[in-house]
Amino acid sequence: MYKIIEYNNSAKLIYKKMPDVSSISFGIWLNTGSRNENTSINGISHFLEHLAFKGSKNYTADEIKESIEGVGGSLNAFTSEENTCYYAKFLAKHLKSVMKVLSDMVLCPLLKKEDIEKERTVIIEEIKMYKDLPQFQVQELFDDMMWPDHPLGRNIAGSIGSVSGIDRSQIINYHSSWYTPQHIVIACAGNLDEDILEAGPKSIFSRLKNNPREAFKPFLASDTGPQVRVISKDIKQTHINLGFPGLNRSHEDRYALGLLHVILGGNMSSRLFNEVREKKGLAYEIATHVKKLKDTGAFFVHAGIDNKKLTDATAVIFKEFDRIRREKVSRGELRRAKDFFIAQSQMALDDSLDHMLWLGESLMNLGFMQTKSEMRGHIERVTSGDIQRLCREILRLDRLQFAVVGPQNRGAEEKIKDMISNFS
Repeated sequence: MYKIIEYNNSAKLIYKKMPDVSSISFGIWLNTGSRNENTSINGISHFLEHLAFKGSKNYTADEIKESIEGVGGSLNAFTSEENTCYYAKFLAKHLKSVMKVLSDMVLCPLLKKEDIEKERTVIIEEIKMYKDLPQFQVQELFDDMMWPDHPLGRNIAGSIGSVSGIDRSQIINYHSSWYTPQHIVIACAGNLDEDILEAGPKSIFSRLKNNPREAFKPFLASDTGPQVRVISKDIKQTHINLGFPGLNRSHEDRYALGLLHVILGGNMSSRLFNEVREKKGLAYEIATHVKKLKDTGAFFVHAGIDNKKLTDATAVIFKEFDRIRREKVSRGELRRAKDFFIAQSQMALDDSLDHMLWLGESLMNLGFMQTKSEMRGHIERVTSGDIQRLCREILRLDRLQFAVVGPQNRGAEEKIKDMISNFS
């Protein structure tokens, strides 16, 4: 079972004891990410994440790394649209020391001016690196099409212009606004000592004070109609993202969407993998993806396609969209998809790190936890009729967004638009 403790200041601790593993994974989650940024500070969440590793009130940058990596552990962090998470995986005997170090670097970063300037250069190089990678560039283009004029449509790392302009006072203000108890979840999984674990966050986090609660900017859907946008790039393979607005993370149909993902493009047995790659050899990489956020989401296909076969591959993808809308999934295919979905979900929880990430994300973003049996029950209740209904609601011509990054291909854009007009 999972144990959840909520302190008077709204900070929360959630943990799961896993006595059969040797490791512990400990994470500090913040309920903030790139969607809480305006244009001028786009990238500040990610910038602050980098800076936390540069030294804190009680530990130098070297001491932070050596206290965890020096005893065989691993240390990392990530920033998404809605969350920032700092985490470590280590042997159980180091729990007390790791909690102190990780908490100090998150709550009390030094944010020295010289570190800010050095890390600014590093992040700008990171942004340039992603611009050079077509699979990332097409995702950025697709996000901009899906969430226009909204923080969700912008790069999590920011732009070269925005990162160049962020100053120390803005970073300090952002930290004081968002790194506060009401935005914090501490998650832990592994072979932990419950007394040591509960004592650490209680002494560190329960005494913190809140600032007035900030609110995220909701996304108000706009009727842009179907769109095709192309970035010409002299590369050997064309990358595409094509997709539709999806579901928010708490939507009642989220399990049906998960099964649709498995059936259409979630593994090597999926329809798109078989039709586009295995049977016709039109792409090396093709898969569906699901993005679920607080108030919105996306369901899309990403593929790396032979430059000369863009329209051929698109025609096959559209054909599969049409087929799954018209015909109910067979009993056997649905059973295989359910078995895959359940097994992948449960096997992931065998690892302390994946378990900690699941705990933190669930409590932070959903506000509750589900047991394995509850998850399995939700998946088992999905019918082929549910999936067909969902396909007809999501796979809609009037909301299709099609992003392309590849060499100039005269006529391809118009052919794709023609195919969209015939996709009903």
